[in-house]
Amino acid sequence: MSILHRGAGPFPELASLAYKLGKLAEDLERISKGEHPSESDLQNSPILFEWSVYIAPVPHLVGIVHGHPYLPDGGICHTSELYTFDPVSGYARTLSRFYRLSVRPEIETVQ
Repeated sequence: MSILHRGAGPFPELASLAYKLGKLAEDLERISKGEHPSESDLQNSPILFEWSVYIAPVPHLVGIVHGHPYLPDGGICHTSELYTFDPVSGYARTLSRFYRLSVRPEIETVQ
């Protein structure tokens, strides 16, 4: 994402982007150490059903969402850019937030 500024500023719109990127960096750092989000970390995250990964224009998920702060339940969600996901553990981290992922039949574990 690029934002063009002209002049000396200030540029208050960068504060929300800086916050969002900071939270993403914290989450990626924890995950890089093998500390996947717990159930309590994900309890307020939206859940995606019938999700798929799309590559263009950037890697993202598309699915039916429930519990999103801005989208209606049962609506189609195109997430923000996908940074990491673990379909076996059932989560994804996008630029904006964590998502819980419903189990897809092709990745179900046979016991």
